[in-house]
Amino acid sequence: METNKLQEIAPEPIPGIPISLPNSSSNSKSFLNKSINFLQKIQQYSTIPFLCFSSIHLFSVVITPGIFGIETGNDMIGLGRELYQIPIIEIGILISTCAHVISGFSINLLKRYQNYCKYGKSSKKVKIEKRRVIENNEDIEVKDIDEGLGGISSIIGAGSRKSITSKLFGLSPLSFSGYVLLILLLGHVYYERLLPLKIEGDSSLIDLGYVGFAIQNTFWKTFTGLNALVITGSYHMAVGVNRYLKRFSLRQRRRTYIFLISIAILGFISLIRISRVKNLNSTVARFQSMLT
Repeated sequence: METNKLQEIAPEPIPGIPISLPNSSSNSKSFLNKSINFLQKIQQYSTIPFLCFSSIHLFSVVITPGIFGIETGNDMIGLGRELYQIPIIEIGILISTCAHVISGFSINLLKRYQNYCKYGKSSKKVKIEKRRVIENNEDIEVKDIDEGLGGISSIIGAGSRKSITSKLFGLSPLSFSGYVLLILLLGHVYYERLLPLKIEGDSSLIDLGYVGFAIQNTFWKTFTGLNALVITGSYHMAVGVNRYLKRFSLRQRRRTYIFLISIAILGFISLIRISRVKNLNSTVARFQSMLT
């Protein structure tokens, strides 16, 4: 019995089936994902210098005056200034802050473009399964890392709610607070650092008396702005640290709320005390004579 012989034939396209070419869209998606991951690393590690500076500054101007008084607060400001106003450290803080802002803005644009390519809408987000808390399990994790703290309802066991910033602007609370913080921070740097440099040629003698003078002259503007700066900055840093450390449990959210409420109360008390300062140093006195 004879067996069939295998014959080699030339490959030919099958009629009706289009010839597939290398998919360029898959390459662009891969490049886009790699770019976002790279920028996220920059955004994450660039926070370290500013976080260290902010912690020292927050302790000096918010926590210390609120608990121990103005004089101790001025002493702490002087100690902190010896560290973070060293030129190389100051430049490092500035560069890292710029890197954080630029990378965050770029990530937002790339993600919007990515969503546009997938869904035809830049603000569309993938639907994430909602999860409610059963009984009182403190360690149930949430799945949407962009929802911020999930609202007050999340810490009483009623489940997280979609944030107002996501509904109105298509931004997570963390991203939205970052943009608000940038505006407040620019104003703070101008009034507390650049303006004294412009008028006096030096800002090293600026203390809580200068802040008190500003509050006394423009109470609502300065008092409201500084309170907003403390609350927004504390929220952005606390929620950002939770996200980078992947801490989303209900227990951690409650701790974060306690921290933010405590800082807000201390900030309010500190600014009330600072607004009552009457003894001004020579630098602040010159500002007063120029503006009155």
